[in-house]
Amino acid sequence: LDDEHRVTPIDVGDVCLNYDREVIADEEAPGSLEELVPVADQLVVMNPATSSPGLAFLLATVETFGEDGYLDFWAQVADEVTVTEGWEDGYYGQFSGGSGEGDKPLVVSYASSPPAEVFFADPQPDEAPTGVIEASCFRQIEFAGILRGTEHEAEAQQVVDWLLSREFQEDIPLNMFVFPVNRDATLPDVFVEHAVLPEDPIQMDFREIGENREAWIEAWTQTVLR
Repeated sequence: LDDEHRVTPIDVGDVCLNYDREVIADEEAPGSLEELVPVADQLVVMNPATSSPGLAFLLATVETFGEDGYLDFWAQVADEVTVTEGWEDGYYGQFSGGSGEGDKPLVVSYASSPPAEVFFADPQPDEAPTGVIEASCFRQIEFAGILRGTEHEAEAQQVVDWLLSREFQEDIPLNMFVFPVNRDATLPDVFVEHAVLPEDPIQMDFREIGENREAWIEAWTQTVLR
């Protein structure tokens, strides 16, 4: 992932569209980003300037439609889509599914949101109340690194090794609701039964993101918010 080996992957997760299964049947959920246009009035997204899942979803549209097409998609949904400043307001305040208290059945969230809904429910349901649209999922990887010039390089290396240990990695799912990168780590049952880890998520090179992020956000802002 980093050809200079500056950082080490620690966990992986995906930002994906979630849908309310009480409103949208699994077989009727949008199968692509293009299919969101006619149901934009049911969709909640986050501002990419203030929200990391909002940024991930913007990047998913850039990668899917290309630099010449992503703003056309946003222009088509701009008048109907609900935009929030952060994930919490979008999910808990506007989304109708699971623990959401709003009336919109589609929201930008995470592939691990359905198992979280099951895990925190009392009693726990047999099926998650929310589903994931796999075609929308954008891969996010979190890394750890050691600062150049540190006086405690050996100790820092031990911390990174500990973060990759099976003990720590098996604590990740139910504390951070993302997936471990250590393939020897055992997933909790609620993840095995209810989580989605897409086989072919949308991805973008980190260099491309770094070079273009601010311009893409500004173009999105001009198209959607102004």
